[in-house]
Amino acid sequence: ACAAGTYNPDTGSTGASACLDADAGHYVAGTGSASQTACAVGTYQSNTGHSSCTDASAGYYVESTAATAQTACAAGTYQASTAQASCADASAGYYVDITASTTQTACALGTYQPSTGQTSCTEASAGYYVDITASTTQTACAAGTYNPDTGSTGASACLDADAGFYVATTGQSSQTACAAGTYQPSTGQSSCLPTDPGYYADSNGSVSQTACAIGTYQPSPNSSGCLDADAGH
Repeated sequence: ACAAGTYNPDTGSTGASACLDADAGHYVAGTGSASQTACAVGTYQSNTGHSSCTDASAGYYVESTAATAQTACAAGTYQASTAQASCADASAGYYVDITASTTQTACALGTYQPSTGQTSCTEASAGYYVDITASTTQTACAAGTYNPDTGSTGASACLDADAGFYVATTGQSSQTACAAGTYQPSTGQSSCLPTDPGYYADSNGSVSQTACAIGTYQPSPNSSGCLDADAGH
């Protein structure tokens, strides 16, 4: 009988030289075989004359039969198990930055990843923060606050708007000065206050309104100055 790892498809053979080595990518498990068998998906055999195939290692895959080699998982993918036909994409919130990886890595604080199969995570934008690992989203600073920095790891990175300033919407990287005719005495505000009739604010970034002086008046709100009293008044 031909030995394991060899086979002979012909009848009437007269010597051991008639027994052929199994090709690379194939095997012959037992003795006396008339044929070789292709390695299954998830396995391979790089040498000839073997009686079995080798399972693909963790971090590798074999997607076809009769393979002579295993293939490393590409960056952005991983495979924790052996004898597999494919690799898994890194999950959203995770990344894989090397080939042949057996694991995926969670995005760190201050970073996030909304997509699968990625090789890195994205820093939180200015005006945002990420305070958990493996995050798929970033969190916007609330109205009345702002954050000029990228990659922030917590809500404490969002700064209250100064007095005389405001932040009207979420996710802002800067504060805006109150326009002339308005003011804001408090911090962390999303709008400014219009001046009252009889008062004015003549510059941007005012923290208070100013009363019209004796001899002047202002009948309207939201004013940047006062009017001189008319003759006879």
